[in-house]
Amino acid sequence: MAGSGYTLSHALNKVPGIQSINLRSSNNYIDYPSIAEMRFYKEEQCRKMIEQADVIVFHTAINPYISAFHLTKEVLAKKKKLLYFHGSDCRHYGTQIIAQADELFGKDAYKVLVSTPDLQSIVPEAVWMPVARSFSEMYKQYALCNQDTRALQSFGASVDKIVLAHAPTNPEVKGSQLFFKVITELITAYKNAEFLPIQNMSHDQAMRAIARSDIFFDQHKLGAYGLAAVEASIFKEAIFVRLDAPVIEAMERESGLKNPFIQWIDEDQLRERAATLCEHPKLIRRFGTKTYEYCKKMHDELPVAQRFLKVVEAM
Repeated sequence: MAGSGYTLSHALNKVPGIQSINLRSSNNYIDYPSIAEMRFYKEEQCRKMIEQADVIVFHTAINPYISAFHLTKEVLAKKKKLLYFHGSDCRHYGTQIIAQADELFGKDAYKVLVSTPDLQSIVPEAVWMPVARSFSEMYKQYALCNQDTRALQSFGASVDKIVLAHAPTNPEVKGSQLFFKVITELITAYKNAEFLPIQNMSHDQAMRAIARSDIFFDQHKLGAYGLAAVEASIFKEAIFVRLDAPVIEAMERESGLKNPFIQWIDEDQLRERAATLCEHPKLIRRFGTKTYEYCKKMHDELPVAQRFLKVVEAM
């Protein structure tokens, strides 16, 4: 779930008076740090952590955690409970998971969060809770990847390439074929452009690749932007992502900012707008700065932590 459990806990622990633990029932298969994995703690220790907590956030599922930690309805009844959806889990199993929550917790005894606003069309009562990212920490960690490039430039080497990137984690869902087609045409037409596919990498490797990029193609089928687009925004890249009208409305309403991502109507306009950036590289930073301002306002960790705490306080 894009490290959302860890990053939320990481953000909350920076708020005075708050303690948060990201307790995982399975191994941390993505290369994110994790606060507590069940393989390193006994079941009894894990259950004590939960018993001492005031608030429990279930990410995506409920029953696997209930089973793994042998939680009882009596223990759960004393907690504030939230169910946090992150994408395909909600699209494919949302109704089923909410039915489980109603049975286990009671229909009005928990709150539903969604990490992208398009999911509110599936769960209208859900609160949009953007996934947190530490903009300052990630910039310090990964912007330095470009140090060698800057050193080469200072010695007069020709490294003025414009790097086009796309992360086809799910090519069908993201509509990667259209991006591949347009990118291939661009790197053929513009000798200053090169393509950097971001796939089959750890998160650390992917972030290093994203930090090297100038133009990032996110997706054009889902109607909402993905987390990779947020991570690319940290480096003020120009980002292409097709958004549905209700998503744009929610983004503008929540942020007060308009048109933070580059949109297009059809394939020709996508090609034309990307070509313009290759021809006029100075425009990349202009678009990237606009996207950065939006994503920092909506996704930087402390604003997300405060947003989360307001939801909890209202329960």
